[in-house]
Amino acid sequence: MKRIYLLLLGVLLTVVPVGLQAEDGATKMKRIGKDVAALKLGLGDYFIGQILNAEKREIARKNIIHKTLNGTYKFQDGDVFVVAGKKTDMVIGIYKQNTEASREDVKKMVGELMMQFEEPTTMAHDKLIYWAFGKDGRISEDLFDMARESGGEDVLATVKFSSSLPIAQDSAPDKAEKEEVAKTEEISSIYVMINSIPLSKIFLSLNKQTAG
Repeated sequence: MKRIYLLLLGVLLTVVPVGLQAEDGATKMKRIGKDVAALKLGLGDYFIGQILNAEKREIARKNIIHKTLNGTYKFQDGDVFVVAGKKTDMVIGIYKQNTEASREDVKKMVGELMMQFEEPTTMAHDKLIYWAFGKDGRISEDLFDMARESGGEDVLATVKFSSSLPIAQDSAPDKAEKEEVAKTEEISSIYVMINSIPLSKIFLSLNKQTAG
């Protein structure tokens, strides 16, 4: 009986994994893309994980930017730049930038992002603001830090705002009026980027396999 049991166990160990084998890359990308798309994180008419329809593909064709990553196409619609997969038409990156932003431009952009995505998850070095999202929505700073320490898999997508100058303007009362005027005239390079690291990872992995 013991021998028969061991034989049956051996058969089970060889058969069960077939039914439980890991999903292939394309299936995983569709699954992650669907989860990301459900968050509706985007700019203008575009959001991460979205599959571009015929109308948007036509906009892309007319506004194509040729220098981009292998396996993708990039285009501009107004002030929004979109990166999508060639084979799937899935949006994997969205950003916009202003290389000559005034203090008022910076303030306006941050205000718009906070209206759309609510309170930021965290701020770093006075020049970066993050909004981080898990499958169930925006996550706290503590959860964001824990997720980064564990490899970041729980962070499904992020919205990142960056400025070449400190975002918060120093308003100390002892500053001379001349210095304050100079500050308001400072020009900053700003951008906001929306992406999903899990989605980007699987995309790059699939593209590498295809290229190889």
